[in-house]
Amino acid sequence: MKQILNPVYPPLIPVILSLMAGIITGNAYPLLPFGIFAAGSLIVLVLLSLFLLNLNPLVLGISFTAMVWGFFSITQILSPNAARDCVSRFADSSPYTISGKIVSFSKDYSRRRRVLLSCDLLERKGMPPVRVRGRIILNIYDQSPTLFRYGDVIEFISPLKPIRNFSNPGGFDYERQMKFDGVFGSGYAGAHRIRVIRRPTDFYSKSMRYLEQLRNRFYYFTRDRMENKDAWAILTALVTGKKEAVPLKLKDLFSKAGASHILAISGLHLSIVALGFFFVFYTFLSRFSLFLITGFARKTAGILTLFPLFVYGLFSGFSPSTQRAFIMTCVFMVSFLGERENTVLNTLALAAVVILIHDTSALFSISFQLSFGALLFIILGFSLIRVRGWIPQKKSLKAGATAVLITFFAGLGTFPLTAHYFHLVSHVQVLSNLVLVPLMGFVCLPLGFLILLSIPTFPVLAGILATLCQRILSFCIGYIEFLTSWKYSWSRIGALNTVEVIWIYFFLATVGVYAYRQKKTDLVMVAAAVLTGVFCFGTGLKTSSFPEKMSITILDVGQGNSALVQTIEGKNILVDGGGFSGGTFDVGRYVVAPFLWYKKILSLDAVILTHPEADHMNGLLYVLENFKIHLVVKNRDKGSSSAYGEMIALCRAKKIKIWTPPPGDAALDFGGTDLVFYNTTPAGYGLNNNSLVFRLHFRQFSMLFPGDILRERETLLVHQKAALLSKLLLSPHHGSFTSHNEIFLDKVNPESVIISCGYKNRYGFPHPDVLEGYEKRGFQVFRTDLDGAVTISSDGIGYNILTHKGG
Repeated sequence: MKQILNPVYPPLIPVILSLMAGIITGNAYPLLPFGIFAAGSLIVLVLLSLFLLNLNPLVLGISFTAMVWGFFSITQILSPNAARDCVSRFADSSPYTISGKIVSFSKDYSRRRRVLLSCDLLERKGMPPVRVRGRIILNIYDQSPTLFRYGDVIEFISPLKPIRNFSNPGGFDYERQMKFDGVFGSGYAGAHRIRVIRRPTDFYSKSMRYLEQLRNRFYYFTRDRMENKDAWAILTALVTGKKEAVPLKLKDLFSKAGASHILAISGLHLSIVALGFFFVFYTFLSRFSLFLITGFARKTAGILTLFPLFVYGLFSGFSPSTQRAFIMTCVFMVSFLGERENTVLNTLALAAVVILIHDTSALFSISFQLSFGALLFIILGFSLIRVRGWIPQKKSLKAGATAVLITFFAGLGTFPLTAHYFHLVSHVQVLSNLVLVPLMGFVCLPLGFLILLSIPTFPVLAGILATLCQRILSFCIGYIEFLTSWKYSWSRIGALNTVEVIWIYFFLATVGVYAYRQKKTDLVMVAAAVLTGVFCFGTGLKTSSFPEKMSITILDVGQGNSALVQTIEGKNILVDGGGFSGGTFDVGRYVVAPFLWYKKILSLDAVILTHPEADHMNGLLYVLENFKIHLVVKNRDKGSSSAYGEMIALCRAKKIKIWTPPPGDAALDFGGTDLVFYNTTPAGYGLNNNSLVFRLHFRQFSMLFPGDILRERETLLVHQKAALLSKLLLSPHHGSFTSHNEIFLDKVNPESVIISCGYKNRYGFPHPDVLEGYEKRGFQVFRTDLDGAVTISSDGIGYNILTHKGG
């Protein structure tokens, strides 16, 4: 058995696997006692060494150390017991006088700038000053671009808000990610209310301020001289790492083309920079016979290259992803210069070990997974075709084939992850990268550096180069617009769960092993993988298409409403989409759509807009644009906002039928589930009172959706003798005191009430008197701000309620 399972592998492979195992275990069980884990890890490693793998004592010891370090490090980050002086202990949305040091370059948005602040002191009325540690996000409004910079120690008054998630199944764990980044709260202030206590005097901070000045100079110089703002935003992202200027639709375009990695500072960018500086240094040193004869020219050039590479990392903001790319590039550079016989796979493992020891949370970073997935498949893929002799021998064909294969293997290694995280698969990735990588990476990136160097002394030349970059990037944008306009150039897919992702990699591994060895036993493994996949994906498809029970999920969308109804016939109905007025956060993109993809939903049988106000409507725009919609149901009101006009335009462009229930009562039949709309004639009391009110009826189960109606409309419904009696009630107007007429509640008489509202919202919803009234009537109350998403499942007789936070 040992001979079968003990291939020849680089010695660092068991170390990196042990380190990853420790991190994954610590992430899943952060409260597991360290001693129990350490003992269990040692036993497992010893057993593996005795029966499966030939691990010598040194490798065994290092692997054990790596495993316990990974577990210990990640559990320290995720520990719920923050230090007594951690700023998170004070993040309760109360106003504080906050002082601290700016420790990041600013991110520039249309209405604000965002920086990271390392907090030092908190003060509040009735509380003595407290020394604290930890970073917060600070949003600064109404300021000039040079007012606050890296290293400034500032003081301001702001509510100190905690980091919170939208708590929905399949949602992004923003709170955990901020813990990984060392961020524990947020605040905001106008520039005129911020006082600079002192400017930095240390060398590092002054150097960073100078680099920030260079970034800003490039940012504003190119912005003023490039008419095509999309091209300008891409050039800025390429050179400085400031991605915030890139419009979301342009990012989506690059994602559909399979080229979004070009927009972020990554190993590709650093490799190009390293290659350029290495060539310059090597060419210069080769002029000296001493360096050339002794062979020191290459080593010295490589060592010298590390310095400008580090400076460029700082210049681009040295984000965690940039730090990882820098470490990876340095490891490969040192391995190349060492001239020791070493496998590329071992070098890749070494890079992963260094990165994960430096930052264990990097394992859960999308950029880390994509980078190593791409590199691993490129290495293994070329090993396979080299063994099989599939590379053309002619130089002209070999160069082209190599470029195509690099893109193909990178895409093959990352597509399960992109499908898992972004719910999208590009079918034109090879075609897009063959053009975009050379033009954007090897032409525009160096030209961008020339612009940066030319601005102070040769601004005319810098302007000419900026125009040249604009033409090249405009062509690139047009090219991917052309590619993604093809009918089958990209596909939306339902989110792959972890098991499905693992299966895809397992299947690819079995195919690769068979292609490498071409043995019958390997073909049996391929067949076994196929059968496993049929069962895995077939079970998931059956569950999503034909659920055993009808379900309703009231989503946590903050201060707003959104609900998904799934019938036993497989019909999907979305009721409202949440949203914020005047904000930049798109609830549809970041909350509602990911939940639908998590449920493997790509089309909706109906979308119901109860009334055209931002907290119910704005999130629907992204849904209408990115899902197949069969029917939109709305009331007779026509909203005055631009979002309403955009919604109607989307329906017309995509030929989505719009249905307005006729006066009086009307119904929609979805097989065994009926939606009955009550008295849709406008009541004349405003947008809230004109909300669509409907009752969902499934066998003996019922739930009332009243929108944002107020007491006047509630009274009207009672007088019209509407059949309001329901098992469940979605609280009218988010639990507002202006709703909840006593007679109305008597008629509905629900067993449970769900309140959809934002955490500590400015309106004070739900009102204390409303909660007290519910309690007196014996209603069981669920709140999305405290419980997260609320899911009701029913077989048509009884029902069960689960919350995302409480189970």
